[in-house]
Amino acid sequence: MSKFNPADNIQDLQYFGEYGGVNPSITDSSTYTFLRAGTMEGVFEGEVEGCYLYSRHWNPTNRYLSMALAEMEGTESASVMASGMGAITSAIMQICSAGDAIVSSRTIYGGTYAFMKNYLPKFNINTTFVDTTNLEQVKAAITPNTKIIFCETISNPMLEVSDIAELSKIAKANNCQLIVDNTFSPMIFSPAKLGADIVVHSMTKFINGMSDCVAGTVCASHEFIDSLYDVNSGTAMLLGPVLDSFRSSSILKNLRTLHIRMK
Repeated sequence: MSKFNPADNIQDLQYFGEYGGVNPSITDSSTYTFLRAGTMEGVFEGEVEGCYLYSRHWNPTNRYLSMALAEMEGTESASVMASGMGAITSAIMQICSAGDAIVSSRTIYGGTYAFMKNYLPKFNINTTFVDTTNLEQVKAAITPNTKIIFCETISNPMLEVSDIAELSKIAKANNCQLIVDNTFSPMIFSPAKLGADIVVHSMTKFINGMSDCVAGTVCASHEFIDSLYDVNSGTAMLLGPVLDSFRSSSILKNLRTLHIRMK
């Protein structure tokens, strides 16, 4: 953790445009052409990289921003979405099925709390809310059906700080995924380096920083991000919380100033 510096990673980012522009070109296309039918089939099956099928799935502009966010959080991969709630709900629904359970911090963003308390029970997914700064409460709330431990690095709005490293140990000991919302603390905390399996952000707040957009991101392993976009079972692919490529491009440019804005 001490050797990982998000500011250096962001400062070193440079994705050039296809014609030599200092910023990457914006992809203003919903669909893409294929010179060979077999290539399209390979993209569908996830066997071909570097080609694009449909912008609800991936597009080059969103890919640039996703790679930058993965560098910032120190994860293998990332995905950008149309809102922070789109990112949070997609990650949760990709993991949980009917009958599963979640242990969550009791002091989380209101939209996340409402989703867990009021919406997920319709799918027989139930949440126990605890004080995640009290590790014994977390341990006591876990059941054989628990699939996720969820917390915020610095909670919104109470500003409680959870011990991510210890929560990670609890999650691993109980075969759970630790999801950490790092919206309030990019550049300050790197939850993945402390053991979090999945890191989510509402980029609406600090990452974009200009109060001119709504956007979110999921940062995780290649395997998990790929699962979100599986054409048959991926939550992000099937629910479609895609971020517009023009907005993605503007966030990428704003991201380069994040280390200055956070000082």
